[in-house]
Amino acid sequence: MPGEERPRLLVVEDNLDTQKLLEYQLRTHFSLTLARGIDEALQAAADARFDLFILDINLGEKRTGIYLLQRLHEMPAHRDTPALALTAYALPGDREHFLKLGFHAYMSKPFLREDLLQTIRNVLAVTGR
Repeated sequence: MPGEERPRLLVVEDNLDTQKLLEYQLRTHFSLTLARGIDEALQAAADARFDLFILDINLGEKRTGIYLLQRLHEMPAHRDTPALALTAYALPGDREHFLKLGFHAYMSKPFLREDLLQTIRNVLAVTGR
């Protein structure tokens, strides 16, 4: 709607193809900041406030999306910012594991656009963002 600010999402994904896909699927609904790694994400979070983090778990680094979420939640401005784990981990129990670690939602790759949009909307609604 005109005059309404779109929710701000920080999307952290190290795979360029997946990052482009996420940007394409989300850009008309949300204000996006894209980061390819942990250091980029931490800098973006230091510079701006976000309504939701979408974090890949396996970022191709020794530090993971789990580590990143912990660091983001140490920042006073993001202590309560919800996070969605977007990951290739899709074994039984993975969802529960990520929720126990502080993620508000979990989605395995590959994902459908509508499922991703609905999950994001649900998290934003539940957290009042």
